[in-house]
Amino acid sequence: MIIRCSTGLDFMKKVFAILILCSVGFVCAQSSPSIGTPAPREHRGFYNSMSFGLAYNWFDNSRNDIDRYGKEIERDVDFYEYNGFSFSLIEFKFGYALGDIVAFHTVFNMSFFVGSLDYYNEAYKTVCTDEGTCVETRDVNNFEDPTSATGYNFRTYLGFGSTFYPFRNKKSPLHGFFVGASAGYTLFVTVADGHGDSGKTGNGGIGFQMELGKEWWMNDHFSIGVGLGFAHNGLVWETVDSHKSDNVLSISFRLTRG
Repeated sequence: MIIRCSTGLDFMKKVFAILILCSVGFVCAQSSPSIGTPAPREHRGFYNSMSFGLAYNWFDNSRNDIDRYGKEIERDVDFYEYNGFSFSLIEFKFGYALGDIVAFHTVFNMSFFVGSLDYYNEAYKTVCTDEGTCVETRDVNNFEDPTSATGYNFRTYLGFGSTFYPFRNKKSPLHGFFVGASAGYTLFVTVADGHGDSGKTGNGGIGFQMELGKEWWMNDHFSIGVGLGFAHNGLVWETVDSHKSDNVLSISFRLTRG
């Protein structure tokens, strides 16, 4: 299997790399030698952030099953389209902050969604001649009617990224504003209520998460904040081009130490 990453994903990887290089340059340019030493109301040293929130997930997934019988090829494609909400998004970040400018950290989140799962089936048959010419036609006698049902989706994400705090002036109303990005891997499993094995689907994908928001210090070491996030992943397991994407839009409330 050859996995082709989308152009948008490649672009985000380049932007993410540039941001990391810029942040390292800013940190190295600081005159203070103790850029990682903890300080009151500053992000330095050990960094830990935990957030809870709401999320909306939508994906287009597929299962492309191919069987070969001599000169004939039968291709059976199951299509899944999902929209769901979660009130239980939870995320953890662990890492190290430098110079009150940037924190490098791992990212792990999980959520349980309830929504609507629509799925249907299409079948194709390909016949090849001795000369090597192959013609694929749709098998109209082998298909399933479109079905819609309540879908329960469990989703996880694991990645590595950075959170940037570009405004260091503590008197500025923008102090505590942050922008975060990460790249990682997601897994999900979705079950349609009352539809047996035909209503089950799952997949994995490589993608990115982005977040922006604002934090307010509660004391010298802890801050609370709110963030708006977006995640996109390209699904990679036995998919067709039209159905291989996963997306999440979220709003979260966070508690950060360090």
